[in-house]
Amino acid sequence: MKKVEINGIEIILKNNAKTPRLALVCNFLINKQEKYAGIRSLYTKLLMQGTKKYSAVELSKIIEDNGIELNIKCKQDNLTACALCLNEDFELAADILSDVLQNSTFEEFDKEVHKLKGEITSELDEPRLLATDKFVRKIFENHYYSNSYSKILEELGKISKEDMHEMSEQFMNAKKVVTVVGDIQDEEKLLNIIAEKFAFMKNSESTDEIPNVHEIQTSSVDFIPKDDLAQAQVLKGVIVPTFTHEDYPKIIVMNNILGSAGLSSRLFVELRDKKGLAYTVRSSYEPMVRGAILYFYIACDPSNIQKSLDEFDIEVKKLQTTPITEAELQGAKENVIGRLEYFSQTNMQQALMLSGDYLFGLGLDWEEKYRKMINDVTIEDVQHAAHYFNSNSITVALAKSEYKI
Repeated sequence: MKKVEINGIEIILKNNAKTPRLALVCNFLINKQEKYAGIRSLYTKLLMQGTKKYSAVELSKIIEDNGIELNIKCKQDNLTACALCLNEDFELAADILSDVLQNSTFEEFDKEVHKLKGEITSELDEPRLLATDKFVRKIFENHYYSNSYSKILEELGKISKEDMHEMSEQFMNAKKVVTVVGDIQDEEKLLNIIAEKFAFMKNSESTDEIPNVHEIQTSSVDFIPKDDLAQAQVLKGVIVPTFTHEDYPKIIVMNNILGSAGLSSRLFVELRDKKGLAYTVRSSYEPMVRGAILYFYIACDPSNIQKSLDEFDIEVKKLQTTPITEAELQGAKENVIGRLEYFSQTNMQQALMLSGDYLFGLGLDWEEKYRKMINDVTIEDVQHAAHYFNSNSITVALAKSEYKI
């Protein structure tokens, strides 16, 4: 694995000999807040709906006829444009990806606005997503990360076709990197193709205009009445450090023990198996560039909402005050590292991981550092990490009106 630079284009290469297809990823860092919630979601959809060179139908046919996989996704911190292809089709795949990123016409703007509105409306019919939407808006209040589905619906009508062109300009001026992982048989030829097709990936000075997530000033509880529900949906969370902080690996291991390890996690065993309070229960840690959240989710009978919250607090208190065993600690570490292995097997998974690590400033040796950080976590570190739950929190409950908390 290595990083090279050609004409200002930063390129990461990893040669995985005798693997069947090359993964190509263009990764762009988001450094500006959205003018309106939903602009980037709409932009991402429109990129695949035709260019000055190809109509949407022609684009789809070329991709399908050559067995090329194209995928464009936008998350809170970055946009990834990916192609997966055979070695002999790399130049074609690069040409298509380059064309899509530079020359999309956005002609299907009105159609995609209508489709996005319908998709979001349908998604918010699902109780868990409705509760999660409220939770995200509340815990990230007054921050760009609060641009949830419901906020997109509120602002979708304000978005114009001109905003799509502004979004293209933003990404062209953002920090970015090209990554290729696979059986790289002719490196010089591959680099020449990248230099030719991706001249727009040249990096320039860019300013990060998005602030870090602020701390929660006061704990709050929000109740959403929905009288046609049999189950209650409950989330409770806090703001915690992200992956640049020394406590990052400690929080990961603690969260694995508490509720992210599935059937073996404490929340699942205690709240579901032993006490029968939950249909589904877990905890999650979601680190992003500007901050992170640590939260608990439970789907339960509405009569058990408060009991479930109380039991969650009891489990957290146990982690804080009673040292876990060496066996439980080792099991959590193996589970965490095992997940890393599972999600870094394919060329595309590795390309996405490498490009993200580099773009977010973690370095190309982040995976090695990550393993060491996890293995260095102690029993005392787990206890320390559990104390983050003592911070001010946001709780959201969705249930029948009579069960309001």
